[in-house]
Amino acid sequence: MTGLRLCVAGVGALGGTLAACLARGGASVSLIARGETLSRLRTQGLTLTESGTVFTCQPAVAERAAGPVDVLFLTVKSHQLSSLLPAVLPAIGRDTLIVPIINGVPWWMATDDTSPAFRTLPPLLDPTGQLASHLPTQQIAGGVAYAFSSSEAPGQIHSLRPMRLVLGLVAPDMSGRDSRLNILAALLNTCGIDASVSGSIHAEVWTKLVSNVASNPLSVITGATLGTMATDRATRAIVHATLDEAMAVGMACGIPTLKPAEAICAMMAAAGPHQTSMLQDFRAGRFLETVAIGDALVALARALAVPTPVTDTLLGLVAFQRHSLPLKEQTS
Repeated sequence: MTGLRLCVAGVGALGGTLAACLARGGASVSLIARGETLSRLRTQGLTLTESGTVFTCQPAVAERAAGPVDVLFLTVKSHQLSSLLPAVLPAIGRDTLIVPIINGVPWWMATDDTSPAFRTLPPLLDPTGQLASHLPTQQIAGGVAYAFSSSEAPGQIHSLRPMRLVLGLVAPDMSGRDSRLNILAALLNTCGIDASVSGSIHAEVWTKLVSNVASNPLSVITGATLGTMATDRATRAIVHATLDEAMAVGMACGIPTLKPAEAICAMMAAAGPHQTSMLQDFRAGRFLETVAIGDALVALARALAVPTPVTDTLLGLVAFQRHSLPLKEQTS
């Protein structure tokens, strides 16, 4: 074991899966949670049910970090990051590796020079500038997760299959963080997480974004699972059209999509009965991640004069659906 001190901030479906796997593998992991999730974790612990096996653990959990850690995973929704900052700032030391695992276009992508079009994004992704100010780019490793998990109650996580996690530094390595990232990936693998390190994290993020924008909004409109959307003739056509638009925006930004549309559809089909995270949030009356997943993509498309008529229509319908239900935002 490496002896790394790990902290998972945000214990919903994704963060709960990650934390439980780390604890199950013997890693030193602490949790940051809020509200009902914090209370449940303190009294009942964290339970992961995966492939018919149930694992329960009782990691240290608090509302605010007590001090610096080696690796800080940020696993809340993108729109919750700013409100989480006060709780996680004590965990960030000079050498802390910060690993945000979020859907959509991450705020750190809006701060680099991949494409001038990204300069249009900070008002959407980091309107107060707090994320860019308090989370140093040189300490960030982007995280792209493929986790087919759900949380029916705080601290109760169900996973259809083991998590896959791709990591990559977002800025050139100037202080040996690349070697630490490889050590972290090795630790994650010993804990049952299929982890790898990529030298093309922007492309990895975009490939996940393409998949998300083609599946999440459509799932809210139709109520369909990933498997159904990828195999039904009508929804599959919409998925393909949305994939084409998102891939075109990426190419205009200079970021390739690492999988062809057919491969992404096959991955969706293999997920079978899994509901997207956006559909889970919609049915629970929670705030939807449409800004990072959809609005940011459309903003880039407008800046680059790339048409996105199908994506625009889907996002408009999701907005209509969202306004028809009362909002019950929850914290994790």
